[in-house]
Amino acid sequence: MRHPRAHSRGSVTSSIALGLGLALALCACSGGQEGEAPTTPEPSASATSPESPVEPESLPTSLPSESPAPQAEASPEPSPTPTPAPTETKAAPAPKPAPTPTPSPEPVAAAGPPAAFGRCAVCHNAEKGAPDKLGPNLFGTFGHPMGQGSFGYSDALRNAGLTMDEATLHQWLENPRKLVPGNRMSFPGIKDAAKRQEIIDYLKKQR
Repeated sequence: MRHPRAHSRGSVTSSIALGLGLALALCACSGGQEGEAPTTPEPSASATSPESPVEPESLPTSLPSESPAPQAEASPEPSPTPTPAPTETKAAPAPKPAPTPTPSPEPVAAAGPPAAFGRCAVCHNAEKGAPDKLGPNLFGTFGHPMGQGSFGYSDALRNAGLTMDEATLHQWLENPRKLVPGNRMSFPGIKDAAKRQEIIDYLKKQR
């Protein structure tokens, strides 16, 4: 059987211990945040000594390469505009020379007889409708029978049976008495063959 005093001491001791525990707990919560400033650790002598500089932390051997600035895309060179091939200019056709106007045949009267016919004009006309002179009008006689018509030809000439073509006229104009003996034409004749030809060409037109 326990002693009553011993039991009371134990109760007191437990109460004191519990009170101290509560007090310490309260001090820890409230007193720890007041008054005491955190102590700053003093730098060590090796850190402040100028003789031993702080080696920088080892830098990376290669700096990260800066991202290259975006290069402007090279604008494509403009393709050269193809030079249009020169259009062949067709040369304008050379103007055709104006056709040489064909001279319209002039009336015989306007053209006039050649100078050689002057020897015949003494006795003969050669224009259409002109009257007879000492000899008959010679208009329209080329190519016709000699000595035929209303003029009073000699019998020798009417009966000669000749045609007034170019060959006969050359002989007649050169020497009429030789070609048709006995005719009444008193003409000595033209010895120049070129002049005879001029007269014959004129008579060819007078028809």
